[in-house]
Amino acid sequence: MSVLVLTIIIITLAFFGESIFGFGGGLISIPLLSIVLGVRDAVTLVLIFQLFMGLLLFGCYKDVQWKLAVPMSIGLIIGTIIGTLMLASFSDIFLKYFLAVSIFVFLIKMLFFKGFSFGTHKQRQYGLLAGLVGGWFQGIIGTGGPVFTMYLAATAPAKAAFRATLIYLFFATSVVRIGVSIPKGLISQNIINLALPTIPFFLIAITIGHFTHKKIGEKYYQYSVWAILFFSAVSMIIKR
Repeated sequence: MSVLVLTIIIITLAFFGESIFGFGGGLISIPLLSIVLGVRDAVTLVLIFQLFMGLLLFGCYKDVQWKLAVPMSIGLIIGTIIGTLMLASFSDIFLKYFLAVSIFVFLIKMLFFKGFSFGTHKQRQYGLLAGLVGGWFQGIIGTGGPVFTMYLAATAPAKAAFRATLIYLFFATSVVRIGVSIPKGLISQNIINLALPTIPFFLIAITIGHFTHKKIGEKYYQYSVWAILFFSAVSMIIKR
């Protein structure tokens, strides 16, 4: 099977899921694409579709929780710039293990210690930190979604607000990363040649996913988010 066909299949399925849940595109696609493209090209290719995702689902931004999103945005701009500049010059093995352990700790908290809360008076500080750390992961390995997801799942668990805020955050970090990636020459002709034929399939996938999202109840949506986080953490540990 050719690299282009594999790219189309992986991007289509990954962003179908992201269109439903607001995250997961990078978590699913980057590990798979890195096998055939290498980590740097995989991260850069997925970046293009994360940017498109934010533009095409602009209508959902009415549900964004701006009180949470604004402090996170400040942190993610700083973290994303640092992470993108470090791309391809930093070993990501430790980062993947650290992120995986953080996810497991979060899931244990949500399942067994639901009484613990971030507290509204500390949301701005926690949001700034979540944005900074998530932006760093997003820039350096393209998978900062779990950090954003863990914070928002505890502070904005309602389905529409959770999804819309995540889509906005991915769009914001993608804009920053594109601005850093182009001068660094990370967007090569090979990336463009793979991206262009994939776009029609990507558009179909996110359109179907957008309507599928409306059919899922709040309870099952929350369980699905937790399941994606769990399997993403497992994949980070077993993937070398």
